[in-house]
Amino acid sequence: LANCQVYVLTLSNTDILKADEMNFELLLQAFHSTAVTGLDTCLRKPLVATCGTDKSVRIWNYMDKSTDLFKVFTEEVYSISFHPSGLHVLAGFSDKLRLMNLLMDDIRPYKEFAIKACRECRFSNGGQGLAAAN
Repeated sequence: LANCQVYVLTLSNTDILKADEMNFELLLQAFHSTAVTGLDTCLRKPLVATCGTDKSVRIWNYMDKSTDLFKVFTEEVYSISFHPSGLHVLAGFSDKLRLMNLLMDDIRPYKEFAIKACRECRFSNGGQGLAAAN
């Protein structure tokens, strides 16, 4: 496969199943399929955020060794930073810097800043300020 992931499909009833009922599922945990460009840890929760050239942002729980959240964007992601509360991430994209909320099942953009190709971004220690460089 193009994204270097391992999928599984049950072949027991493939003759009688409809095409929309045959779903491939990940066999193992999904990883970045290309280079990882950013990584940050959360201060208050057992979480790690990563981003990569595969245009994805992943939130990992290092206690459970699992992926909590995963989202693929249309632009390449260069850098990422966790807010000290663990409820927000700051991500530097090729076109903008985005402040995003971490929801139960989604990573949703909240505010965008006109900083292109942001290679480094960081929240302040208290989380009240941020810094970014391109």
